[in-house]
Amino acid sequence: MSSLRELQERMAQALITPSPASAAWPAERIAVYRRNVAANYRNALGASYPVVRRLTGAAFFGAAVDAYVVAHPSRSGDLNVYGDAFGDFLVQYAPAAPLPYLPDVARLEWAIDEAHRAAEAPRVPEAMLAALASVEAERLASLRLRLDPSCRLVASPYPIFHVWRANQPDRDGRERVLLDEGADRLLVRRDDARVAIEPLQAGEHAWLAALAAGEPLGVAIDAAQRADALFDLGHALHAQIAVGTLVGVLHA
Repeated sequence: MSSLRELQERMAQALITPSPASAAWPAERIAVYRRNVAANYRNALGASYPVVRRLTGAAFFGAAVDAYVVAHPSRSGDLNVYGDAFGDFLVQYAPAAPLPYLPDVARLEWAIDEAHRAAEAPRVPEAMLAALASVEAERLASLRLRLDPSCRLVASPYPIFHVWRANQPDRDGRERVLLDEGADRLLVRRDDARVAIEPLQAGEHAWLAALAAGEPLGVAIDAAQRADALFDLGHALHAQIAVGTLVGVLHA
């Protein structure tokens, strides 16, 4: 006799894709459930990836979502937080090969989605500057700086920000985007009730990425200078504190 867990797993698999395990379930009923489940997944990912859907069309997008669900089954009952690996999936999804920028557009959209849902954190630039000023010079390199929880960093060799802007609901989608316009390095951050996307220079992006990974300030500066020998720490520090990217000082 099957356990309840085994029955649930068989049922869940049957709802996603036909298999020998689904033969014991009434075919018509399973087909109805399967269509409903597929529609739920397509709607959920369509809400997270509206630009990807617009770029590819509904039929292509639906087929891609169906394949993604098989490759990456949901581990949560909340479809609002499902879809984090969709960008990585599109890299290997053969039908998407003619659109090499598509995975990075998806990664940008997921960063926006996460920024919307991120926790709130106090932003007090004056307190942040005072905390830095109170640290002895010899200890500055060992400091770890905390980014606002909504911050996400996205990089691409393609002009994905232009692609994203050209495919917003208020655009007709016919704006010409040249893929050789240049690489994008973007900071995604929630400002009040909206999400802001800020293009960054290579050095500043590398610096923030290192800080986001938990590296101390000295290591982050080295990463920035390897990316851009002209990286200006003072300018970047004050600019990102002022807009609320950097919100805390963690002492070593």
